Amino acid sequence: MCNEVPMGRRTLAYTVIVLTFPLLTAVPVPADAAPWQTLDQGLSLGDFSVKTDRSGMGCGITILRIDPLYYAFRLLAASEHEARPRTIRQWSRDFSLVAAINASMYRGDDYLKSTGFMRNYRHKNNPNINRSFGAFMVFNPVDPSLPEVQIIDRRLQKDWKDRIEGYHSVVQNYRMVSFGNKRGWPQQSQRHGAAAIGMDTENRVMFILSRAPLSTHDLIHTLLSLPINLQNAMYVEGGPQAALHLLAGDRKRTWIGICEPNLVASDYVFEFDIPNVIGITKK
Repeated sequence: MCNEVPMGRRTLAYTVIVLTFPLLTAVPVPADAAPWQTLDQGLSLGDFSVKTDRSGMGCGITILRIDPLYYAFRLLAASEHEARPRTIRQWSRDFSLVAAINASMYRGDDYLKSTGFMRNYRHKNNPNINRSFGAFMVFNPVDPSLPEVQIIDRRLQKDWKDRIEGYHSVVQNYRMVSFGNKRGWPQQSQRHGAAAIGMDTENRVMFILSRAPLSTHDLIHTLLSLPINLQNAMYVEGGPQAALHLLAGDRKRTWIGICEPNLVASDYVFEFDIPNVIGITKK
């Protein structure tokens, strides 16, 4: 979860009042998965219910499933585009994206810089490998014979350096799931919404936004319990800075990392400007 940012880096999104009773301990209990809704060829949306407290009140996990055969991936960084962070909707509008999600967390001492290695063609947002981060998402291959997209495990794949050199776009984050198994993440007391990016056993990419206030440990177990065939996943952001935007035909929606059932429309909450996103465009 990234550091708190000044009020000037937030944008009014919609109005809410936060209920004053304390949130009870989150206990992830996935409900039956709703069928995938096909939005277009190679693009499907799934909403999954998760109980998050003893009252039975729940909020969900939204997953956008993307087939790289039909969609191209773009890494967009404010450091490469006018040094201007944008909300997830502004990134999508300004670059004609079908969908977008956080690319990574950002550094507290340099708001525009990713916490892990990030390179997009010749532009290096952060040239340094973060030794704490075990996952790389790579796309835009140098050699067209390579897979369109991969999530590479720095700890399990000894040739990771050669692998990332084969791609123009590289972003490094904490790993959550590798080869179908949970990696790291002991139980924590902190619970919040989160954004993640994963891939399934058919090499489709998944943009994942959990509004459910779960520890990352519980989020990983919840994702692995869902019928989505999750193979690899990396953590990209937590809390209200986590965001997913979709614009597909007449379907337009933004999700942020707040548990909506705990909110009542009336007051306000802010949608954050974010410095780095991964988006998709139709081929």
